[in-house]
Amino acid sequence: MLDENTTCSPPISASVVASPSNVPSGASAAPGGAVPGGTRLRLTEQQLESASKEELLAHCKQQDTYIDSLLSQATSHEAEMAALRETEDRLRQQHADLLLREKVLVRRLAAKEQEMQEYAGQLSELKAREAPGVSALRSALLDPAVNLLLQKLRQELAATRTRVEETQNELSAWKFTPDSNTGKRLMAKCRLLYQENEELGRVIASGRVAKLEGELALQKSFSEEVKKSQSELDEFLQDLDEDVEGMQSTIYYLQQELRKAKDTLAAYEQERKAGTANGKSACNGDSGSETHASPPPPPPRRRTSSEDSDDLPLIKKVRRDSELSVHYSDEEVGGGLTNGESSAK
Repeated sequence: MLDENTTCSPPISASVVASPSNVPSGASAAPGGAVPGGTRLRLTEQQLESASKEELLAHCKQQDTYIDSLLSQATSHEAEMAALRETEDRLRQQHADLLLREKVLVRRLAAKEQEMQEYAGQLSELKAREAPGVSALRSALLDPAVNLLLQKLRQELAATRTRVEETQNELSAWKFTPDSNTGKRLMAKCRLLYQENEELGRVIASGRVAKLEGELALQKSFSEEVKKSQSELDEFLQDLDEDVEGMQSTIYYLQQELRKAKDTLAAYEQERKAGTANGKSACNGDSGSETHASPPPPPPRRRTSSEDSDDLPLIKKVRRDSELSVHYSDEEVGGGLTNGESSAK
């Protein structure tokens, strides 16, 4: 350390050196060879001997800034390395999972191929079994049931051939020309049948239209009834909402009255206790006994959560037609107060 009485020499220009070896590998050197965040100072012995205390302090601060910048860069590099290691571990885990999945899929594929081969073998066996052989055909011919079925088929075939021949003979016998009387009668009959068919078609079409119109009218009437019932239900619900709102206002009013009655009862209880204590102290004072200070009045009763919930404002709405009025007898009011006190306790 230099003595404070030592004469200060003029400022010495320190040689600032930023070597590549001092710069971290991940940081890029600033213009002029300086490291971002600070520069490293190298002073010669002559500069150290001739430097003043203030200059040395300034150089030390500059050196500390440089060291802090290097430490921050090292910390950031460590964080990047940790992130890279985590990424590498995650990729390795994913690669292992993919390899395991590939093995599972290969096993499934092998199992499926084996099943396909088994199914192909079973299919070929079934085809071989279904192909009838010579022995099967011979055994079928020797079967009595098959023989009976073949006999019935032959009989039906012969009868059908006979009916076809008879029909052909009748058709050849009934051949006619348009000029013959038979042909004219048949043509007139065909026209009559054609007209009857047209009329029947029109009747059927008109009947379908009428049926559709009736169904449409029925659906319309049904929809009107549904609308009417819906409107009635809406009116009923509106009346019910109004009744509920009236009941809520009545309940709110009764809760207010109940709270007032509870407060009055508590005040009467406090007054009675205070009067009893004062009477006892007065009797003791007359007989000459020791005077005792009257006990302090009991603290006001804490309100329960149910009473606090009674203070919440209720929505009141005025009914359109009339307001719901509820009359209670004295016994019902007394019973309500008793229940309220028991619930409060």
